[in-house]
Amino acid sequence: MKAKEIAELLEKQSPVSYALNWDNVGMHIGRDNNIVKKILVTLDIDDKAVEYAVSCDVDMIVAHHPLIFKGVKKINENDILGRRILTLVENRVNCYCMHTNYDCMGMADAAADRLGLSDTEVLSEVIDGEGIGRVGTLERSYNVRELCEHVKECFGLDRVILYGNEDDNVSRIAICPGSGKDEIQNAVMKGAEVLITGDMSYHYGIDAVAEGINIIDAGHYGTEHIFIEEISNYLKNNTDGIEILCMDIINPQKFI
Repeated sequence: MKAKEIAELLEKQSPVSYALNWDNVGMHIGRDNNIVKKILVTLDIDDKAVEYAVSCDVDMIVAHHPLIFKGVKKINENDILGRRILTLVENRVNCYCMHTNYDCMGMADAAADRLGLSDTEVLSEVIDGEGIGRVGTLERSYNVRELCEHVKECFGLDRVILYGNEDDNVSRIAICPGSGKDEIQNAVMKGAEVLITGDMSYHYGIDAVAEGINIIDAGHYGTEHIFIEEISNYLKNNTDGIEILCMDIINPQKFI
C-alpha cells in the first residue's frame, strides 16, 4: 500500500476534521506515494522510536503525539527535533500523527470500554456531537479505593494518584485520557462522581474535591498507552501484507 492509502485508512477511523484547532495532525514527514510494507505504531516519536524504526527497516511510523507541534524555522542536527526529522527523511520513513482527532474518535471510547462504562456520553463536545472524554455508568457501585484498583488493572498500572475520599461509593464516572484538568467542570456538570485522567496538578486536584468530585490521576502515559494496541489491531484488521510492529514502551515517569 502507498503511504497516502494508510493515511486515508487512519482518517476513516479518526477524521482530521475532529482535531482541535491548535493541534497538528496528519502526515508530518514523507511522500504520499512511498510504498509501505512495515509500520511501527508508537505513542511518541522519540529517539528510541526513531532508532527502532531505522533498525527494523520500517517504512512508516504511526504515532499519537505529534512529531512537529510548534513552528519549525530550521531543520538541522543542532537540536533534538531536527536530528529526528533528518534521520527519518534520510531513511525514507513516513510519519503520520493522529492526536486530538483520535482522542475524539477512538481513544475516548476505547478507554470507556476498558473500564466497562455503559450509557456513555461525550464529556466535552468538539464537533458534530463527538468530542473529548466520556461519561458513563459502571456495572456496579465501587468505593473509590476499589475503583483505583480497577483503573490500575484495566490500564496495566502499578499506581495512581487520588484526590478525594477513598470511601465514597461511586458509579457515574468520567474519563479523559491524557491531560484532563481542564475538563473538571464538564465532569461536574454531567454528574460524574469521579474523573479519571492524567497530568492533574495539585491545586486543580484539591479544588476539584471542593467541587464535589473525586480525581484519579492515572498519568498521561497511563491513560494513553492503549493507543498502541488499539491502532495496531485496527491496522492488522484492515490491511493485507503489511507487517505491524508495536513500540515496546514503559512509562517515562519513574517513581523512586
